[in-house]
Amino acid sequence: MGDTLELYTGDTVTVEHVKPLSNGGGRFDVTAEDGRKWRIDVTRDGDVDVVTTWEDGTLANLDVPEWMDDVTGRLSRL
Repeated sequence: MGDTLELYTGDTVTVEHVKPLSNGGGRFDVTAEDGRKWRIDVTRDGDVDVVTTWEDGTLANLDVPEWMDDVTGRLSRL
């Protein structure tokens, strides 16, 4: 079960740690209330790579929303 974060937009997302990465960062699943989901790698320096995305459980080619910087900023400070 992941942690729920309230974004500056007022929306909430669920963030779940998937695994640590060898570079000192981590892999996370970020799920929005509307069914969109991003699997991202966050480096120790806060750089982000999108691994894959889903919409309503189906693989999709989603754009990264502006609020993702808010989420990754919080993750890089943990």
